[in-house]
Amino acid sequence: MKTLSVTAPEGTPWNVRVVWAPRWRALARRFGGWRAKRTGRAGDVVDGALQVGGDIPTSGGGGGGGLDLGDEIAAVVFILIAFVVGVALFWWVLLPLLLVMLDVVAVLILLTVSIVARVLFRRPWTVEASAPGHDRLTDHVVGWRAALRRRDEIADSLRRGLRPEAAPDPLRH
Repeated sequence: MKTLSVTAPEGTPWNVRVVWAPRWRALARRFGGWRAKRTGRAGDVVDGALQVGGDIPTSGGGGGGGLDLGDEIAAVVFILIAFVVGVALFWWVLLPLLLVMLDVVAVLILLTVSIVARVLFRRPWTVEASAPGHDRLTDHVVGWRAALRRRDEIADSLRRGLRPEAAPDPLRH
């Protein structure tokens, strides 16, 4: 959303914008206890040890046709190298791409839900004008296009040196 920067005739710079961000103070009051308190407990410790079986067959069967020791070592080294390359590829390429895609999907879902909620519940947009050393002027307007028109009206009145008047509150009938 574009913030309009205007200068009043007395030289005061004003920024006029439609506020997208939610009211964090109200959200913190309403949903402030969502974080679990940390108890400092480390999880349960599992006792016991892994026992390696002693039942190794010792029959001396010898049939031929197997791999010799050099081929087995080469195969194990090849498998280990392939495993390390696969893990590195997953960790530094695939996992970050997956997380970026997950973030994009989450942002798109939240954006869609928030826009639909604003439209369905007719929650007013906040138009805000602020300048250093002056009170912040806020106005609540129902409808996106109406909020943009109100932003432009406030910017024009500040540019002409007039203090903008508040529009009727859409929440009061």
